[in-house]
Amino acid sequence: MSDYELDATGEESGEEPATDAGGSAAGAGERLGIEVPEDHVAAFVAEAFEDPESDATWESVVDEFVPGDARDNWRDLSMRDRVAEVLSAADDYDARAVDLLDEVPLDREEPTDAIEATFEEAMRLRRNADTFRSAIADAHAAGRIDDDGLVAAVEGYGFETDVIAEREDLVEAVAERYGFGFRPYGGTLMDTDDPENRETGEVW
Repeated sequence: MSDYELDATGEESGEEPATDAGGSAAGAGERLGIEVPEDHVAAFVAEAFEDPESDATWESVVDEFVPGDARDNWRDLSMRDRVAEVLSAADDYDARAVDLLDEVPLDREEPTDAIEATFEEAMRLRRNADTFRSAIADAHAAGRIDDDGLVAAVEGYGFETDVIAEREDLVEAVAERYGFGFRPYGGTLMDTDDPENRETGEVW
């Protein structure tokens, strides 16, 4: 991504806590694979998106994600729409990771340089996707988007976990076949306490 400086700290960037209404609260929970009482859906969604191993903030992700020539258009978006844009970018990273991992042959005795490079690139894309979603949790915790706005954004975008599940199945298959280390999905829905399975590396 491009190097640039973007002020995304609230008043100067035009960000206000969103109060968008819309979507069924129960539906947001169902999209994450579990039924959640209506009053707790937003907190559950934020917790599911949060990666406890990541220090990602909404500001840092926006700074990397929004090109300099698109800042004015970004500021014109509602916070709900901004969250939807970040969700879309995360899904794109996941889809690209799935495409790469799906092409890795599992019938080799040892991993080739090409296999290792493909796995590393897929892990980079995976980190980006998880970081983007974790930044949404940070935005919610900071009050940039309220409970109704977060639920509406997830519902309006149509977020699903299918691609994440496919991604994780492929990561596990490739890693186990060739002895690659990785950290299971960082969101609290699929968290791990095993430090030896933690993947490290620079995001972006």
